[in-house]
Amino acid sequence: MPQIDSRYLDPVLAPKHASLVDDPSERARLLAAIDEDDETSVEALVGMISREGRVVAWRLATGERVIYEGEIQVDYDGALVNGWKPVGRPRAYLVRSNDKVEIFHDVCRLFLSHSLRTGAASRFAGWRARVVALIPEEVGAKESKIIRTTADGGIEATHTYNVLDAYGTYAGWVHELAMECGSTDEALAKAGPWTPGNANEGQVYNIVQAWLMREAADAELAQARTTLNLSLGAHARHLNRSGGSGVSIAELARSLYTDRPNLSKIIKAAESDSRTRRWFDAIESGDPDAVLAAYRTDL
Repeated sequence: MPQIDSRYLDPVLAPKHASLVDDPSERARLLAAIDEDDETSVEALVGMISREGRVVAWRLATGERVIYEGEIQVDYDGALVNGWKPVGRPRAYLVRSNDKVEIFHDVCRLFLSHSLRTGAASRFAGWRARVVALIPEEVGAKESKIIRTTADGGIEATHTYNVLDAYGTYAGWVHELAMECGSTDEALAKAGPWTPGNANEGQVYNIVQAWLMREAADAELAQARTTLNLSLGAHARHLNRSGGSGVSIAELARSLYTDRPNLSKIIKAAESDSRTRRWFDAIESGDPDAVLAAYRTDL
């Protein structure tokens, strides 16, 4: 994971409605008040988790609103509850707003900053203060957060529940950013009039647009190939073991407007791949833990 120079992002990702608590005794008081097992003492307002950490906004019994930011250790092979435990020294931010949207946006800012800093973001791309990131949850990419900064200094996030949706959303948002660097009527209207300050940047917009379009295409294509191999191979195995019950490969090819040999090549490649066979065995076992383990290992 490359180390990023965050000079353009730091001002955008700094929380707008919360302040870091520097005083050790005050931080200890706030963190001690967060008893996650006692629903009468705290209320979770919004939270996000990755393989490296989590950011959660809480309303305390005192009425104070606090954002918790801390690292976690994931260990699904051990006896940890939920498969992870908090580690390190957490940070506390005292929230100055009662607005749930503003609190959500600050959680997004802190979570995105943390994920870029710790390597929790599996893919990210951007230009200056604009960035798009795909951040798998601790259970793997089957659930992910896709977060982006916007032209007005804001932030947006969405949650996906399967890998194709995650990569499709990520690629779509990166492509949208790329098109903002283009020369369509819409892009030119958003850019506004040329000035001496932005004329030099205009000279590199073709590079920026091409870079972002390549990243969008690479990310989506890589995941599409992986998922197609797994899904098509699993479907062919199901047909073989069920006596042909289901949509046949020939019908699948006709419906996809392709030739059966094209699908057969993918099936043969999937059957010879050790990772794919591991997936097939996990799915056929009917063991949810085995399937989740495959997600965490391979996606």
